Amino acid sequence: MLQGTLTNTISYDRFIGGEDSQALIESDVIVPEDMPDAINVVAVVSDAVINEVIESDEKIQVDGELRLNIIYVADKEKKLMKINKSIDFTHFLEINGSKSKCISLVNTRVEHVDYSLINSRKMNVKAIVNISGRAFDKEKKEAIVGIQGEEDIEYLKKTIKLSNIVGQNSAETFLKEQVKISDGEPNISRILKADILIKPEEPKITDNRVVIQGSVHVYVVYEGDSKDEYGYEECDLNYANFIEVPGALSYMRANTYERIIEKNIEISSDENGDNRIIDIELVLKTEALVVEKDETEIPVDIYGITRNVEPVIESIEAISEQERFKSQAIFKENVEFKNNVRRIIDVVAYPVLSDYTLKDGKVLLEGIIDYNIMYIGDNGNPMSFKGEAQFKTFLDVPIDDGELFIDLKITHISYDIMAMKEAELKFVVDATVDAFKLSKYDILVDVKENDEARSEENRHSITIYMVQKDDELWDIAKRYRTAKEDIIKVNDLKEEKVLAGSKLIIPNKI
Repeated sequence: MLQGTLTNTISYDRFIGGEDSQALIESDVIVPEDMPDAINVVAVVSDAVINEVIESDEKIQVDGELRLNIIYVADKEKKLMKINKSIDFTHFLEINGSKSKCISLVNTRVEHVDYSLINSRKMNVKAIVNISGRAFDKEKKEAIVGIQGEEDIEYLKKTIKLSNIVGQNSAETFLKEQVKISDGEPNISRILKADILIKPEEPKITDNRVVIQGSVHVYVVYEGDSKDEYGYEECDLNYANFIEVPGALSYMRANTYERIIEKNIEISSDENGDNRIIDIELVLKTEALVVEKDETEIPVDIYGITRNVEPVIESIEAISEQERFKSQAIFKENVEFKNNVRRIIDVVAYPVLSDYTLKDGKVLLEGIIDYNIMYIGDNGNPMSFKGEAQFKTFLDVPIDDGELFIDLKITHISYDIMAMKEAELKFVVDATVDAFKLSKYDILVDVKENDEARSEENRHSITIYMVQKDDELWDIAKRYRTAKEDIIKVNDLKEEKVLAGSKLIIPNKI
C-alpha cells in the first residue's frame, strides 16, 4: 500500500432478500358442550399474531397463532353465539443468504377466511394469512479515506450515503380499562366482537432508549338482552413506555411496529347488578428499529502523475436510504342483498394486496377488500352476505428503485342502508410503506505502485483535447496524467462540468 495512505472501516447495512408468501391455516372447530347447536355460521373474525421469529441459514421461521372469533346462529332461539379458538402455526420464509445473526422484519395479515358448517356441533374454518419478511445484514469494509504527503498523486472523492440499523428491540405494555355502557343502550348479553386499532404517535429517542406513546381504540359489538337487540361501545386506551436500544441517540430515527399479542374482554355488573360494564385488558407489543443516516466522503479512484499507481477498487451494495411513508384512502362499495335487510349488525373485512409497483416516485397499491356483512333479515334472523370491493391507491415515495415492506390495515368501516335490499359501505384503508433504497458504490481498498516506467504516450508539448459525450473532467485528467485543477486553471473554467464538443488545453507536468 502507498505510503501516507489513511484507512478506516466503513460499516453499512446490506439487503439480503425478502419474501411475500401465504399460509393456509385450516381447523375443525367443535361447539363446546355448554353451548347450543349451530344452524349457521355468519362470520369469523380472525387475527394472526407473531409469537417468535427465528433467523437461520437460508430461511426465517415464523411461529404464531391464528386467533378465531366464530359467530354462529343458535338452533332454537336464533340468537348469535361466539366461540373463541386459537390455532398455532409455523411458517418458513425462504430467503437466500439469511443467517442466524441477521436482522429481520416480519409482518402477518389475514387476507381471507372461509367457513362451513359440517353439522350442528362441528364447523370447518380456513384462513389465508399473508406473511412478509425482509432480511438485512451488517457488513464492514476496510477502505482508504485519504492520502497524505503525496503531491503527485491525484484522487477522486465522492460522497456516499449510508443508512445503518443501530439496534432493534421490543417491549410489552399492559393496558386496562373499564367501560360503562352508555345510557339508552341495552344491557349486555354477550360480546360478539371487538375491533382494535393501534394509533401510535411519532416515537422519540433519548440516549439508549426509544420513547413510545399513543392510543389503542377498541370498538365493541355486543348482543343485548332481547333478540334483534345489539349495542356498540368504543373507547381509547392511552399508553406510554420505552424500549431499550443501546447506541440510540436523539438525532437518529426510529420505526416502530405494533401489535396486540393478548386481549381479554369480559362483562361485569354495575352497582345495580346489571351487565353494563366491559372490562378490557390488552397487551401491546412494540418493536423498535433505530436507524442512523451517514454521509461520508471517500476516495473512489486514484492515479499518479509521475508514477505508475494502480487503484484496487471493490463494489458494495448498501442501503443508502430508508424512509417510512403513509397514506389513507376511502373506498365505497354499493351492495345489493338477495332479501330485505332490517338492520346491519356489523361488517368484517380484510385487505388483500394483489399487486404493487414502484415507478416515477410513486408506489401503486392494488387489491381487494374481502368483506362479510352480518345483518338481520326480514324474517328477524341473523344472516350474512359476502363480497369483494376493489381498491387502488398510491403513495408518493421519492426514490427511483428499491425494496418495499408494506402493511395494510382497514382502520374504519361505516355503512348506510339505502333501500330495503341496498346498502353503501365505506372502508378506510391505511397503507404504511417502509422503502429501502439500494445503492452501489465503488470503494478504494488498496493502492499499488508499479516500479516500471510509465508509458509516455499522449505526451506532447501542446495537447488539445475535444470533449466527448459523457466525459468528466476527472476522466480527462486521469487519461493525460495531469491535475484536474491545472486543467481548470489553464482553460479558465468556472466549473468542473465540461460540454461535449468544446476544446481543452491539457497542461503537461513533464
